[in-house]
Amino acid sequence: MAEKVASFRLKEYKINKASIEFDPDKPLSKMSIEIERKGDIEEINMYIGVSDETNNFKISANMVALFEFDSEISEENKTSFVNSNAPAILFPYFRAYISTLTSLSGMQPVILPTINFARMLEQQEK
Repeated sequence: MAEKVASFRLKEYKINKASIEFDPDKPLSKMSIEIERKGDIEEINMYIGVSDETNNFKISANMVALFEFDSEISEENKTSFVNSNAPAILFPYFRAYISTLTSLSGMQPVILPTINFARMLEQQEK
């Protein structure tokens, strides 16, 4: 059976800004994640902010990602791509980056949970 190949590809991504702040003497509490995304179909800007309830830990990172497409896509599909597909493709890179950054900072690695961006988009539209 032939595999269906996506009509788009992640061309490149760059983490162009990141910061981390924490007090190594205080334990981490429950984490919250903030995600923002914007851009057009070929260039997506995505921001991730993670902090704990006590504001003892804060990390933020911004990524610029370039995608390429084999053909034109409709406006509806462009919106879906920017809000759901692109973040789902990019988020694992953020997860790995944040895990590595925290472990190299001398703290217990922070491993972000997986996120279902399609479901998140559905809930935001309600």
